[in-house]
Amino acid sequence: MARITVEDSLLVAETRFGLVSLASKRARQLLKGSKPLVESKNREVVQSLREIAAGKVVYAHPEYLKGSKEDFKPIPDNTEFLGDEEYLE
Repeated sequence: MARITVEDSLLVAETRFGLVSLASKRARQLLKGSKPLVESKNREVVQSLREIAAGKVVYAHPEYLKGSKEDFKPIPDNTEFLGDEEYLE
């Protein structure tokens, strides 16, 4: 296989944070004895990047990476919360 780069893996992972998270979790699995999904004689970290670039390792729920159109929802002023009684004067 050709030399692996971060850019190759980013095509699958979409974000740098997602790539770091995915690669580190897979590298830990490989260090604990998990069977490699692609042939390579590299260390576990590079092996995990190769597996990600090959599309063998992906997110369990990729829809959560896209984000939502609305990052937060405003809370109305008249909303009551449990435990507010002790703060009311």
